[in-house]
Amino acid sequence: MHMPMEKLRDLPTGLLIALGALVLVQLSLQVWGLLDLSRREVVPGGRKWVWAVVILFGNLLGAIVYLVVGQARRCRRRSRISPAAIAAGNAAPRWTACTAIRDA
Repeated sequence: MHMPMEKLRDLPTGLLIALGALVLVQLSLQVWGLLDLSRREVVPGGRKWVWAVVILFGNLLGAIVYLVVGQARRCRRRSRISPAAIAAGNAAPRWTACTAIRDA
């Protein structure tokens, strides 16, 4: 479904700006997801290539799913630190934002 430039020019300016912003957000999240994926040694499910396909071909939703699932994994890893050790000052929480989400 290729839209000729003439039809694209007929769209309202506000809609063009919104579409441009959506494309920018999508590309940013996909790049962020792929960079995060390349830096991780272990990923949920264990197969990086599957996540790369999800991020690339899932467009905006695929990148969001990867980033949410990856963040949830970090939250579970964070929960292994003993609350008593944190309270005693022997261990600092590594992902405080996840703790706030999980404990809420």
